[in-house]
Amino acid sequence: MKRRSAGLTRADPVAHVNVTPMIDVIMCLMVFYLIVGKLVLERRGEVRLPASAVGAEVPERADPSFISVEQDGTVRLDGRRLEIEELADALAVRSGRRVRLRGDRSLPFDTIRPILDACRRANITNLELVTERQP
Repeated sequence: MKRRSAGLTRADPVAHVNVTPMIDVIMCLMVFYLIVGKLVLERRGEVRLPASAVGAEVPERADPSFISVEQDGTVRLDGRRLEIEELADALAVRSGRRVRLRGDRSLPFDTIRPILDACRRANITNLELVTERQP
């Protein structure tokens, strides 16, 4: 005679859920997004953005190009270091594309002006200045 307990017999299988594959997939996704996030930051450069009380947040519609001007005056276009003289030629192939300018807050305007001139020479008509929202 079989013993019964809570409606189950000892011969009934007990269901076990193996969550190890799901945890492995989640860990792989976490590592992937951490690496991709780091690459995006490297692409934009190390820049402390100026604060601004005006302006609007612009949604990401298309993949814009980023010009970053770091504290030491280094200019990067999409993460690639360029000299100011090379910037207009590099931007000319991006004509019609949206360009975002990220300049370090410690830089004087005299450092940014040649970059604006290079954008004008390359016929960039959609230039956005990136700032941080002032609290």
